[in-house]
Amino acid sequence: MPRFDYKCNVCGVTVEKFVAKWDDEVKCSSCGNTMTKIPSFGAVHVWPAEGIHLKHVSPNGHTFHSHSEMVTYARVHDLELGALL
Repeated sequence: MPRFDYKCNVCGVTVEKFVAKWDDEVKCSSCGNTMTKIPSFGAVHVWPAEGIHLKHVSPNGHTFHSHSEMVTYARVHDLELGALL
């Protein structure tokens, strides 16, 4: 289940919730107001400057310098992106 952070616009309470779907409505436990989804710092992916080296992609491994490079590699080699990670 995906994890999202929510904030109540009425009382200011913030919580982390695991929800079944992106658009699930979450109610504040303090005041009952519908909470607003806020960006989660845990979900922000920063690509490292040196790239990401995956050992199992080829006999010598492969270093990816961007997400798009990884997606292209997966398409060319007929792989599911999740199989790369």
